[in-house]
Amino acid sequence: MQVGFEMQLKQSLKLSLTPELRQAINILQYSTHELMDFLHEQANENPVLEMAAATNDPLASNFEPSIRPHIMDYRKRETSSNRNHNDFNPINNLSCTTDTLEAHLLEQLSFFPSLKDSETKIVEFLIGSLNENGFLDIDIKGAALLFSVSAEKIEAMIEVLQSFDPIGVGAKGLTDCLLIQLRKRENDNQLAYTIVEKHLSDLAEKRYRKIAGLYKVTLQEVQEAADFIRTLNPRPVSHFSDEMIHYIVPDVFVDKKKDGYRITVNDSFLPKPSINPFYKDSIAMKPENRANDYVKSHLHDAQLLIKGIEQRQMTLYKVTATIMEAQQEFFLRGMAGLKPMTLKDISEKLQLHESTISRATSNKYIQTPHGLFKLRNFFTRGLNHVNGKDCESTTTIKEKIKVLIADEDKIKPFSDQKLCQIFESEGTMISRRTIAKYREDLGIPGSSKRRRF
Repeated sequence: MQVGFEMQLKQSLKLSLTPELRQAINILQYSTHELMDFLHEQANENPVLEMAAATNDPLASNFEPSIRPHIMDYRKRETSSNRNHNDFNPINNLSCTTDTLEAHLLEQLSFFPSLKDSETKIVEFLIGSLNENGFLDIDIKGAALLFSVSAEKIEAMIEVLQSFDPIGVGAKGLTDCLLIQLRKRENDNQLAYTIVEKHLSDLAEKRYRKIAGLYKVTLQEVQEAADFIRTLNPRPVSHFSDEMIHYIVPDVFVDKKKDGYRITVNDSFLPKPSINPFYKDSIAMKPENRANDYVKSHLHDAQLLIKGIEQRQMTLYKVTATIMEAQQEFFLRGMAGLKPMTLKDISEKLQLHESTISRATSNKYIQTPHGLFKLRNFFTRGLNHVNGKDCESTTTIKEKIKVLIADEDKIKPFSDQKLCQIFESEGTMISRRTIAKYREDLGIPGSSKRRRF
């Protein structure tokens, strides 16, 4: 056996993901907010790039699509707008400072001059010990040792805290929170107080017969007490959440006009990238300058970025237009007109890969005459009709279930089997198990828990 080296010529085909292609893919997948951050990042890294300030006005979008689908009028908005941009007031766009729960309670504490300094410090400690639900979970004896006072003094300061707004703050748990609110109500409902104190789990499971039997009252009385308890707030401090509010900027607007619908790809919130003419001129005037290689490299990157953004806008426009063509009934009737549709359906019409459609619709929102929706919401599965030809989307079926249950007789609510029979009578093939699954997805309890007496 001879061992050695030899040279061979072999031909092969490989798919190479270049940096330019990777950037185009990322730009297509970015939401408006993510693209804004990306453009600012590129402007800081590339000296050739210039970023014109965003208009923040969807009516002033300057993207002009070159396609005109024939089924509807998708004409672009005019560049000029009736809105006067000189009326823009930056003060109106300042975010308001939200009051925290701690600050709200400390402010109320300042109105208790009758408290001693030592008592004020205890209440401040209790305020700082509240959890995210506004409940107090501390060791009373440990707190008493910390401040060198009796446990009764700590309990008295807890009662002071529980007198603060919102009612229910400083409770030891959910039951205590509801009981505090009941004691503050003028309507003295002793049955409701007893149910909260001893039968909260039974109330959650709607075991009305058990409660009625224990206290020798009618089902109607238990039901009235339950309705009264539902007026209480189990999370009284929820509006003091420290979470930042995330605002949604629609990527596409669809407006109804007299002669059809009009699509606008929203680029008004994006800074407008352009190439600094100084660097272009410097290359032309001094071609032998050693810095030209550096400038040319960044100039190439800037051109690719601008091209990638234009491709993103065009792809997003085409995908939206094709979705509108397939979902005409939705834009006429709302959710009830939504038809089953897959990524493959759109990709075949546009002759693009499914992954491209997936990226174009990922994290994107569309503002329609019927509200704000994710573009992904238009892709839904469906169930066949009895005739085997027509198909109904799962979203439409859920909407029908919601309407049927909302209009049902509350004394004799529809069972899942009855809902199944109603759909079958209308020609939709659906099983009882599927009805139950969709009902649970909507957060609707079973018929036994919906029943009124």
